[in-house]
Amino acid sequence: MSSEDYKSLDAIKKFNFSFDMVNKTKADIKQQHDAIKDRIDKIISHFTVDDVPILGYILHVTNSRSELKKLSKAIDRLADLVDTSTNLNNKLKVIEAAETDPNWFASAFGDFDQEIDRDLENLFKS
Repeated sequence: MSSEDYKSLDAIKKFNFSFDMVNKTKADIKQQHDAIKDRIDKIISHFTVDDVPILGYILHVTNSRSELKKLSKAIDRLADLVDTSTNLNNKLKVIEAAETDPNWFASAFGDFDQEIDRDLENLFKS
């Protein structure tokens, strides 16, 4: 409600109350609530991380719209950083493998065609 709506309510001094209207309004609100609850439950059950419906746990922690929005933004930022971190970590593992066992690394990934050709050429020249 806007502040103007509240001002107009200030002018109301009395009103007629109807239990029939309360029951009708309650039924309408309950129907809307049930529809939204069904949508929430479907989202929770269909979205899993490694077969874990993680959204249910998150909603047990908070159901604050602002907190859920912050979490969404944080996960979006985190996804990009984790992807970059994973790529850099994989490159580091390759370098560490080369440092730890250079002979294996050279034999596994080395291209010795040019060296063999050069050695054979030198052998035939002598």
